[in-house]
Amino acid sequence: MGQLFSFLYKYRAFFTFLTLELLCIWMIVRNNNYQRVAYFSAASGFVGNINERTNNISDYFSLKKVNSDLAEENAMLRTLLLRVTETSIDSLKAFDIDTDTTDAIHYKLIAAEIVDNSIRLSHNFFKINKGSKEGIKPGMGVISQKGVVGKIRTVSKNYSSGISLLNSRNQVSAKIKNSNRTATIQWDGDGRNPRIAKLLYITREDDVNVGDTVVTSSFNAVYPKDIMIGTVVSVKPDQNQRDLEIEVALSVDFGTLAYVYVIENIYKEEEDSVSINNPIDFNE
Repeated sequence: MGQLFSFLYKYRAFFTFLTLELLCIWMIVRNNNYQRVAYFSAASGFVGNINERTNNISDYFSLKKVNSDLAEENAMLRTLLLRVTETSIDSLKAFDIDTDTTDAIHYKLIAAEIVDNSIRLSHNFFKINKGSKEGIKPGMGVISQKGVVGKIRTVSKNYSSGISLLNSRNQVSAKIKNSNRTATIQWDGDGRNPRIAKLLYITREDDVNVGDTVVTSSFNAVYPKDIMIGTVVSVKPDQNQRDLEIEVALSVDFGTLAYVYVIENIYKEEEDSVSINNPIDFNE
């Protein structure tokens, strides 16, 4: 306290001048309309600028929550879209389609954020911030707004890891949209280009052209059909076999992946139970 008094006493002339200066300014502003308007105009501009910068900073730090909320909302909207079944309506008949019943729900989407992701290895994986607490299970498909991402491999309470489409061991049942020709999409695993994959098991007799769209087929219980995978960018004969060598530009940019949707197939267990690949005991 003594040091404070010593400091004030030492600089008493300056503080006296500052006080008188502020008093003079206050009296000028109070008693002169022009100066008063100019003061309040400048003060309003200064305060407004400070408030704008403060709001910008606040908005920046709240972007993560906004993005998370948007992802949750998009998940609900995409779930509703997947509930709508394409139905060809005969002009002589009328169909009543009830889309509000629980039985109409085939797929349910869960929004999640990517917290770890690899794209330069032969076998790439990703991690999301949702786990068993949100109902996620191994084997569930994962997509983004742009297309197929991969599928869930392991799950903890709050996190899940998934096998990426950029994994040479991950094959996805696909089809060429304009011809409905089924095939298999697989990344070649060279680790050099995370945007190009191979379309396998297409013979030379099939009509495939650059620019054709590749989507998921209905021959799996992981993804809904017609989910975007990519676009054909090159087609040439394979010198070693009858199949065509086809390269597909993936629709998902895995290097910028931020939010995804985990797909829960409500009927997956039932579909798996009657799979044609299940072994049959003819002695039963």
